[in-house]
Amino acid sequence: MKTLTPPDLGTERGSMEEAPHQAPAHSVPSVSIVIPCRNEVRFIGRCLDSIISDGYPLNRIEVLVADGMSTDGTREIVSSYAERFPFVHLLDNPRGITPCALNIGIASARGDIILRMDAHTAYQPGYITACLDGLARFGADNVSGLLRLVPAADRLIDRAVVRAWSHPFGGGRAPHRTVRGGEPRFVDLVPFFCCRRELVHAVAPFNERLLRHQDFDFLARLKERGARCLLVPAAICNYYARSDFKSFCKHGFRDGLWVFLALQHSNSVPFLPRHLVPLAFVVTLAMASIGATFSIGVAWGLGALLAIYGVVALISAAQVSHEEHDLRMIVIMPIMFAARHITFGVGSLVGVARLALSREFWSRASAHLRR
Repeated sequence: MKTLTPPDLGTERGSMEEAPHQAPAHSVPSVSIVIPCRNEVRFIGRCLDSIISDGYPLNRIEVLVADGMSTDGTREIVSSYAERFPFVHLLDNPRGITPCALNIGIASARGDIILRMDAHTAYQPGYITACLDGLARFGADNVSGLLRLVPAADRLIDRAVVRAWSHPFGGGRAPHRTVRGGEPRFVDLVPFFCCRRELVHAVAPFNERLLRHQDFDFLARLKERGARCLLVPAAICNYYARSDFKSFCKHGFRDGLWVFLALQHSNSVPFLPRHLVPLAFVVTLAMASIGATFSIGVAWGLGALLAIYGVVALISAAQVSHEEHDLRMIVIMPIMFAARHITFGVGSLVGVARLALSREFWSRASAHLRR
């Protein structure tokens, strides 16, 4: 990995002092790592350990864990790390939601670079250096790495949930989930963010009315400023997916809901065209099901649609089964794919309905059209 010595990434801040046997003060940029967190007792230690062992000079980082007043022992774990490592800090987030945590962390950040990380994730060694290398060498404004979904346990349902999220048929077409190696590339979407402090402060704060999709909104505002996003395959992190079936379905519904509900609180369009496909699928199924009671042609069309979907789902399931070396995947994966598509689509439909009834949305839309 290339050593970073770019003079344009910021200047030394006196609050981050040199430590013995570490990098000289001006050799690498100082980095503030912001971690939103709430009730992550199973994962926060693993996350902090991966940051500490990343290989980046510890005297050049600060870790700001903005905790949403966890009740499961998370705060005690973070406090124990803060006692042993002076660069780890526990910040209170009384409202307990992610955008508030990000704003609290950003307001406290002192580093030249602000890097958002996730408590549910472990980072492979060199992640920080690879992200900063992307900023320095490619003229990028926002950098992130590959997000590898991994099961939290070695059960069939855990592995099936991960594959449903990451397989292209399940909706996992984002480059940060599908790319495997290669050179850094500019993309439309990256997970998390790694930006120069000045840019973050120019775009912040995060929209605290967005319980979800605040990252999309932030990214849209970055793009409005002409910022470019770089995906660096050398920066790899493992995201431990919550993987019981009930949580999987709830997650899909909420994702679909906030794809549209975010428009009530944001001037940006916080989604990509592919996020509309589940809504179109669910609406088509519903309308065709109603129409099939009146028209044999519509009934045949509905049957053909379901048959095509079933064939594609089985082919995708067979692929997963081959890669996982587990024949049970042929049975469970079509169910997981359908659950993902239907819950996301139904959530989107509810979001559209709520948006249509929202005075705030129509007022915002009218004001936008008058500009």
